[in-house]
Amino acid sequence: MNGILEKDKERQLLIIKVLLSDYKIWDRQEICERVNCSKKTLARDIKNLDLALPDKWHLVNTIEGICLEKPLDENFIHLFSAFFSETYLFRLCYDIYDEKELSLAAWCKENFVSPATIYRKLAPVDRYLESIHLKLENKPLHLIGKESQIRFLYYDLFFNAYPARDLFFIDIRFEIIDSFIEDIMRKLDIYFSPAAKIQYAAWIGLSLTRIKRGYPIDIRGERTTKTWEIFNAKNDLVSSFKMLADELQIQISEAESIFIISCIFFCSKSYTSEESKAYRIKVCKETTPVTYQLVESIFNVLPQTGWDANDLLVSLIDTFAMFHAVECPLFLAQERFLITEEHVLSPDLEREIAAIFHKFSKEPMYAYLHENQDVLMYRIGISIQTAIERTNRPPTLTAKIFSQNGFLWEDLVKKTIRSRYSVQQLIIVGGGHPQADFIITDLPLPRSEIPQLVWNTNPTSRDWQMLDAYLDAKTHQEDELL
Repeated sequence: MNGILEKDKERQLLIIKVLLSDYKIWDRQEICERVNCSKKTLARDIKNLDLALPDKWHLVNTIEGICLEKPLDENFIHLFSAFFSETYLFRLCYDIYDEKELSLAAWCKENFVSPATIYRKLAPVDRYLESIHLKLENKPLHLIGKESQIRFLYYDLFFNAYPARDLFFIDIRFEIIDSFIEDIMRKLDIYFSPAAKIQYAAWIGLSLTRIKRGYPIDIRGERTTKTWEIFNAKNDLVSSFKMLADELQIQISEAESIFIISCIFFCSKSYTSEESKAYRIKVCKETTPVTYQLVESIFNVLPQTGWDANDLLVSLIDTFAMFHAVECPLFLAQERFLITEEHVLSPDLEREIAAIFHKFSKEPMYAYLHENQDVLMYRIGISIQTAIERTNRPPTLTAKIFSQNGFLWEDLVKKTIRSRYSVQQLIIVGGGHPQADFIITDLPLPRSEIPQLVWNTNPTSRDWQMLDAYLDAKTHQEDELL
């Protein structure tokens, strides 16, 4: 976590991650082995967690071991965001974003922090900011660096604090942003699930707020500008931004429009037609040949299993397109934490891809491949799984399942549901269906009146146990009514 979370908080989150992986009484020694700590440390962490857990989360601490009770509609992201929103990095940056214009001494006084404590806590904060080419100025508190990198930091911090904190729109109605995203989806022929749409809305809301407050984006690079020009010529993206600007009564420059479109690649999405996928690949070849060479090199070392080549190529292209928007290391805090010790690719394949990273890291745009290797390996593995799942997907799909990870997560859940339950037990309705009894999602959906089962990013056996219990409760309820 590069010093964002303190070591004891990281360990406590790992303990919760273990307890969430299966609903059972966990042996203390087994937990200690998984999180690499002593029984004495575990006992201290459990005691601290008892005080830190959100409402309705309870640790059952018995002689036999430890079990975690939690609400059906909350998952690991709730706890992570609660811990994350209490870090010094988040609290300092939130007040800077809110333009409080406090000196460090005044901030300490307002937050009841002693000077000795803040100087000790600032050391890892300063190291982290330096790693992403930013600096903290403290008279008053202010971030110094490129605007694109400052926005990336704000997005990473604030989105990781959701849902413990509300999304950070300032005097901007969500409906305006939602309408803009729907227009972009239609023009680019792409799909955001409702949960993934929140990701992109966060980026847009952040950028619009910064525009309104007089913090313009830095000039976009030539590669990114060329990509914009081609997509704009085909899809008239300018008109979409003009409607957004008119609605908010602000000026949105071309550089801002390019940046906001580029932020799509930080978010989970899917292409909804073969034509849109083929066109994305064609544009990449024309405007960012280095990216295409990198993707092609990775594609060529993959085992030739049954998947749609274009589907995999476009997914890999978008994975590396993040580097076009923010020219600095992409330390995605929550994602880096969630994928710890998870290996989707084989060790041999990871070594081959690492060699490709070494070769392409000499390119200025990809100078930070090694620093993001764990996240990128995970995303490449997910891209492969996505391509396989889509190729094998049956023609008829019925589901009311939404995810910030797009079709991959949804498809995996649907496939498992089809293998576990009969149509007499569970009918999955499509996203366009007007109603459903409940929603399965990996990110809480705001303003939803339909009951939600909020699952972990990678569904665990405990999540399936949750669904079993929910269906069982609903069945008994219906029996009683009959």
